[in-house]
Amino acid sequence: MTEKSVIVFEHVSFSYFNLPVLEDINLAVKEKDFICIVGPNAGGKTTLLKLILGLLKPTKGSVKVFGEPPEKTRSRIGYMPQHISFDPLFPVSAFDVVLMGRLNPNRGFGFYTHTDRDAAANALKSMEMYEVRHQMFFSLSGGQRQRVLIARALVSDPEILLLDEPTSHVDIAAGTELYDILGQLNKKITIVLVTHDIGFVSRYVKSVVCVNRRVVVHPTNEITGEMINDIYGCDVHMVRHDHVTGKEPV
Repeated sequence: MTEKSVIVFEHVSFSYFNLPVLEDINLAVKEKDFICIVGPNAGGKTTLLKLILGLLKPTKGSVKVFGEPPEKTRSRIGYMPQHISFDPLFPVSAFDVVLMGRLNPNRGFGFYTHTDRDAAANALKSMEMYEVRHQMFFSLSGGQRQRVLIARALVSDPEILLLDEPTSHVDIAAGTELYDILGQLNKKITIVLVTHDIGFVSRYVKSVVCVNRRVVVHPTNEITGEMINDIYGCDVHMVRHDHVTGKEPV
């Protein structure tokens, strides 16, 4: 049986105030795919995610999610943005942060059902964070915070999970543990993540989407040092763990 595409870009271009950011993008993401989006800063990676969410509209072309315009399917997508601001003095627990993912316009803050609370507990368990559910969010380590924020994105049982730099501000060990968990989640849902940590991803992702205004998709094992060097314009850690672009294996 042929896997169906859950995200489709057809000849998509996007500009901010007439400044081109993405040009003629064609991209199909299959159901239960696990893709990594890489590219230089300001290359269009986060813009790609926002187009999938329907937070931005293409200047040209079309984006379809589950065969519909993205704004109609946003409830089926979990999203963890790159930057989330929390007041460190605000007394909010890890459990409370995850519950925020169940908020909707039809009810006020704090009016949660038993179903909401069960969903929050299950999301924390899926990220191995249930034991810290009563701890204050600001007291958690960087890696623990990232897991809690991903749990918040998972709490509404999405079919697609979008993650923007999920391993930023965490150490190598925490990043590896996080990717192990995402690898297990990928058995049930489609995952699209933006990252610079391409040295981590070769064991987990199925393809790498290279974005620098235009998009080129490669299976993970096809990525070469020359390709990455062309994208970033400098040496960065390769997808394979034993290489650095432009250098001998280490």
